[in-house]
Amino acid sequence: MASTGGRSTVRRWVVAGVALSGALCATLLIGLFAADAPAQRAAPSATASHSAPRAVAPSSAPVRLGPTDPARTLALSFPLRGRDSSSLSALLAAISDPRSPQYHHYLTAAEYAAAYGPSAAQRDAAVAALRALGLTITASGDASSLVKANGSVSQIEADFGVRLFDYRAADGTRYVAADGVPRLPAALAALVAGVVGLDTRPVVARRSSKLSLAPQDVSGGGLDPSALRAAYDVGPLIQAGMDGSGETIAVAEIDRFRQSDVDIYDSAFALDSPPVQVVKVAGGSTTLSPEPVLDIEVLHAIAPKAQVIAYESGSDLGSLTQMFDQIVSDNRAQIVSISLGACELGIDQSSASGFLDSLDTTFQRADAQGMTVLVSSGDSGAYGCQDNHLSVDLPASSPFVTSVGGTALFLGSGNAYNREYGWEGPLEASGGGGGVSQTYHRPSWQTGPGVDNSYSDGAREVPDVSADADPLTGYRVYYSGDTGCSGNDCWTVVGGTSAAAPFWAGLIALANQQGHRKLGFLNPALYAIGASGASAGGAPFHDVTGGGNLYYQAAPGWDYSTGWGSPDAAVLVPMLLAQ
Repeated sequence: MASTGGRSTVRRWVVAGVALSGALCATLLIGLFAADAPAQRAAPSATASHSAPRAVAPSSAPVRLGPTDPARTLALSFPLRGRDSSSLSALLAAISDPRSPQYHHYLTAAEYAAAYGPSAAQRDAAVAALRALGLTITASGDASSLVKANGSVSQIEADFGVRLFDYRAADGTRYVAADGVPRLPAALAALVAGVVGLDTRPVVARRSSKLSLAPQDVSGGGLDPSALRAAYDVGPLIQAGMDGSGETIAVAEIDRFRQSDVDIYDSAFALDSPPVQVVKVAGGSTTLSPEPVLDIEVLHAIAPKAQVIAYESGSDLGSLTQMFDQIVSDNRAQIVSISLGACELGIDQSSASGFLDSLDTTFQRADAQGMTVLVSSGDSGAYGCQDNHLSVDLPASSPFVTSVGGTALFLGSGNAYNREYGWEGPLEASGGGGGVSQTYHRPSWQTGPGVDNSYSDGAREVPDVSADADPLTGYRVYYSGDTGCSGNDCWTVVGGTSAAAPFWAGLIALANQQGHRKLGFLNPALYAIGASGASAGGAPFHDVTGGGNLYYQAAPGWDYSTGWGSPDAAVLVPMLLAQ
């Protein structure tokens, strides 16, 4: 069953630092490490056998350019505190428990808001408190758990007791960051969990890895729809008429895409998918990358008739907070695929409390509404911060989402499944994300062979499941993007857990369609199935026992490299629907 208890029993601790992305990983630590670490930080369990979280000296520090212009305006988000968290935890346990009369009896968005969301009086009081601080309210709608406000730097510094400075990272990125933890006035702190937006750096890493290839046509390498379906035994579902019709999948993006790329992919494989709908959040995105087309094209390969909605935002914590909140509050999608992540150990202390509380509220609401949330576990193996400390990524470590890790998949005759290994590339310092959370306790549903191991310390363990992610065995996509290619030159092979998450999202769309219902939060069912072993129809998971993720080795049962493994769709889906 789902985890019980309020948020205080779910979360372990918050650590200070900087969320790291790509080349910024080694360079963005200095500014906010100058402030003292939070006083309230729990010590690791005495049984923990991984490194305790601690600040790491940067190898190349960003340059502090000076105080931020006092007249500059920043956009802030204030997560409102929810109501009756104990009752909500009990509800989430009940709707995930096949023995409960409330099993899969999901709430509508209105029902959730009325029972567990902030009250109208609380929202009005928060708006009044922020206005009294001199901030301008930009959004406070009933559907959202956020109040959004703008303010000048001078006003924000006075209101929250911080200093804001301009920085330049080693790659030239300019951003604003606070010099410490904001102090909310008591009246406001009683209404909101924190403030997000005092740090404008791009903090989220994309989860795709492109393999450099010579120009080749559509018949070249990489997993195309037919190979992907054959490898993971999706064919019987397709033959039974499952194509994702009636299902909606939201994808969270920090980059734009070209619909024409998706159209060329669909045409090449006769997929006839509906055009992607785009929702811009917090101004949308201004950059291109292979990430969105990888997400969308993999979804189309598995569930071609599902409606995909691409939510696009910036990559700073404030924008991400708004995007995740809007995806869930819109409640248009039954399934959410997130191929983004930030190192758990590096969330900036100026936004940590507000960001984590917003994540918890958002994903608990998604579970209550019957939305399935799948999150890529990361592409840096066991080292989410891309340094020498074991770490995992947010939001994949949240106990309210399904974390999807990565494998290297090898095919046999007719594209049939042959074998699989945990994905790790030591030379590239890449691999499927996985390990032990430093933020969340282990939820009650996380049990089964392999879950209790020499590294266990009572914390959430990731990933939950996996699928192919190694770029050397990756997915064939069409991406014209920023490469200057044209025609057949734009076919390439892309990997990363970014591909594994949408693959699973497409599979769940087929399962929802076949079952005529929403599966909702998957993890209690996945762990029950994993612990039960094979059914009369065979094993639901390919138990990956070779390879690893640069530290943890794959092993029988659940492991930190691949979770329960990859799916045999024709076996797993009936077992999920029978729960």
